[in-house]
Amino acid sequence: MPWRMGVGDYLAALAGGASEPLRGRPAAAPWDDRLAAEMRTADRAVMEERLIPALLDDLAGGTRTRGY
Repeated sequence: MPWRMGVGDYLAALAGGASEPLRGRPAAAPWDDRLAAEMRTADRAVMEERLIPALLDDLAGGTRTRGY
């Protein structure tokens, strides 16, 4: 399962302003049925690099919750 790549993570990143316009062909997200639909609706992409603080917090045993 992808790490920090669920619809909750995506929506939280959008709310934080960490996105850019979608480019290219839409891709499926078989690990999260809602993710691809939300991305098409918002027409925004969140780059993995924007999630580095949350990923590092996870690795350190932090208390942030995953969005999926």
